[in-house]
Amino acid sequence: MSHQGQPEYFTLTSICQYDGSPTQLGIFENMDAVTARLRACYTSCGDEYRIECFHLATQESEENRLADILQSRKDAVAKPDHIEEKADNNS
Repeated sequence: MSHQGQPEYFTLTSICQYDGSPTQLGIFENMDAVTARLRACYTSCGDEYRIECFHLATQESEENRLADILQSRKDAVAKPDHIEEKADNNS
């Protein structure tokens, strides 16, 4: 796992060869499950599939992330005023 404490989930999507529209085939716990589903699919020349990996986020981790972002934005808004004040004092 590339993210500590967050499980990875994989999605398998079939892409229509005629119009490019995606069809979600499932959400899987590991690559073994993805390949088992692929082996079960009837495939022909030109078929396209997309496998994506996602990390499951919890409400708590997202709320912590939001709080950090809001604090960072607040600090960034306050910082330019401080920089302009220093520039005015140096003139």
